[in-house]
Amino acid sequence: MIDLHTHILPGVDDGVKSEDEAVAFARVAWEDGVRTIVATPHCKEGFYFNDRRAVLEALAQLRPRIARELPGMTLLPGAEVHLSPDLVERVRDGRAPTLADNGRTLLLELSLTQYPVGLEELVFQLRVGGILTVFAHPERVRYFLDDPQRYAAVLRLGAYGQITTGSILGQFGEEIQEFSEELVRKRWVHVLASDAHNVRGRPPRLGSALARVASWIGEAEARRLVTDYPAALLRGEALEEEEPQPQPRRASVWTRWFGRRGER
Repeated sequence: MIDLHTHILPGVDDGVKSEDEAVAFARVAWEDGVRTIVATPHCKEGFYFNDRRAVLEALAQLRPRIARELPGMTLLPGAEVHLSPDLVERVRDGRAPTLADNGRTLLLELSLTQYPVGLEELVFQLRVGGILTVFAHPERVRYFLDDPQRYAAVLRLGAYGQITTGSILGQFGEEIQEFSEELVRKRWVHVLASDAHNVRGRPPRLGSALARVASWIGEAEARRLVTDYPAALLRGEALEEEEPQPQPRRASVWTRWFGRRGER
C-alpha cells in the first residue's frame, strides 16, 4: 500500500519529533502493509516554512536510517501545501513541494474552518498550468461540509480528493464520518491516506479504514485508493474518472437529528 499523506519528517511541523520516532512510525506503517510513505509536512507561510529544498534536505537525512532498519520501504518527498494567493506562482517556480517531487501533483490544504476565496479559479489556473490538485481531507473542510456541491465543482475542474483514515473511523466526530461515507460512496475521493502525525493518537495505519471503505464500495475499488490511484498521482498522471454528477444537497446533522425526533 501507499500512504500518500503523512507527517513523518522529524521536527519540521506538528508531526514526528525525532528520528527515532520516525523509524517507529515507519515500522508501524510497514506492519500494516504500507510499502511507500510520502512525507508531506505542512507548508504554510508564517507557520511551517517547508519549501521544496527544506523537504528534500530533511528527507535525505532520514532515508538512510529507514533504509537500514526497514529495507524495502520507500520514502518519497511531498508537502501539504496551504492555500495562498501566490500558490500558482510558487508551484511553477518550484518553491512549493509537489508529491514525489514530480513537479506536477500538489497536495492542497484548505483551512478547516475559514471559507476560501476564489477556489474554483485557483484550481482552474493550476489545471491550465499542468498541475494536478489533490485536496487533503476534504471531508473535514467546513466549506465543503456546508455545501458538497462546492466540492463537486472543483472535482469537475479536474481536482482529486484524499480522505483520511481517522475520518472514516469516526475519530473526528459523527458529522465528518457520515460525510466521509457519502463522499466514498459517490466516488468523490481518490486516495485513502493516514495523515498520520505520530505512532499513537494518529498512527500511520490504513488497514482498518480500508476494510470499512471496502464494505461500502467493494474490495477491488477500495484497494485502488491505496495502490493504483496514488501510484498514478505520484507519477504525475491524471486519473481516468467519470465527471461527478450534481447531487441533492445533503441535510445537516442538525436537520437529520431533529427530523428523526419528529418521527418519534
